[in-house]
Amino acid sequence: MRNILEIKDLSISFKLEDGLFRAVHGVNLSLEEGKVLGIVGESGCGKSVTAMSVLKLLASNAVIDSGEVLYRGKNLLNLSEKEFQRLRGSRIAFIPQDPLNSLNPLYTVGDQILETIRFHRKVSKKEAGRLAVNALKDVKIPEAENRLKEYPHQFSGGMSQRVLIAMALSCNPDIIIADEPTTALDVTVQAQVLDLIREIQRKRNTSVIFITHDLGVVAEFCDYVAVMYAGRIVEYSDVRTIFKNPLHPYTKGLLESLPSEGKGELKVIKGQPPSITEQIPGCVFHPRCPDKMETCDKQLPQLSNIKDSHLASCFLY
Repeated sequence: MRNILEIKDLSISFKLEDGLFRAVHGVNLSLEEGKVLGIVGESGCGKSVTAMSVLKLLASNAVIDSGEVLYRGKNLLNLSEKEFQRLRGSRIAFIPQDPLNSLNPLYTVGDQILETIRFHRKVSKKEAGRLAVNALKDVKIPEAENRLKEYPHQFSGGMSQRVLIAMALSCNPDIIIADEPTTALDVTVQAQVLDLIREIQRKRNTSVIFITHDLGVVAEFCDYVAVMYAGRIVEYSDVRTIFKNPLHPYTKGLLESLPSEGKGELKVIKGQPPSITEQIPGCVFHPRCPDKMETCDKQLPQLSNIKDSHLASCFLY
């Protein structure tokens, strides 16, 4: 299977009042055509920052220290903003996590979808209107023609998220980056939205990077998963292997904290993840690790291929 996107040795820092602090450390990831890659970890681990670098939507105080982001062999980080605008939304689309803050309340849903289509596709206003209707139909919004004339406040949270998915899909992108797209929704609507994204992804053979803190979602939705902790990839494999045979103590802790029938009291990972300003010697997880050894606070383990493309960064292996 061919890789459509490759992230190579990506490191990102942020300028804060006290200096420059590293948030992402030498991340390497690849996304195969037609597959779903999940990036999972606690808040602040760097998963969203990594994804936003692909879209060139990093905060103004962010600094890319090193690395490449290759889309079909082209380094996106070398493109000007004007050049990248043509790719963002057309070839690489984005589904944000909060539909209420992502849709402009002053414009109808139709105007916002039409703007996306006409910017990226050289079509008439009439044709753009037809494509907008089809986009809403694709995400199973009933009475699509009438609903294009409505404003965001007239849509429920779940329907608003469907509108964002429709906008992302309206230009038939190769890649979709979904940043916790179900966080603001209740459990029932979450399942509906995930099923919808997966159905469309399979139908169109779209590649997806799915950002989440929820391993339950990863199990249902992803083909491969990268587990991040404190700005580093600590484990990577196909989703079945990760759940059947997790290697890194952090991954094991995440899985043990998942609720399941007959499990009884849930286990928790003791302590808190480090802040961006903390400098931890050795393995960044060692202060919370139940399996730490003498070397763990002195040396940094490298992400290594343990067996059959199952990667982990841990001195246990």
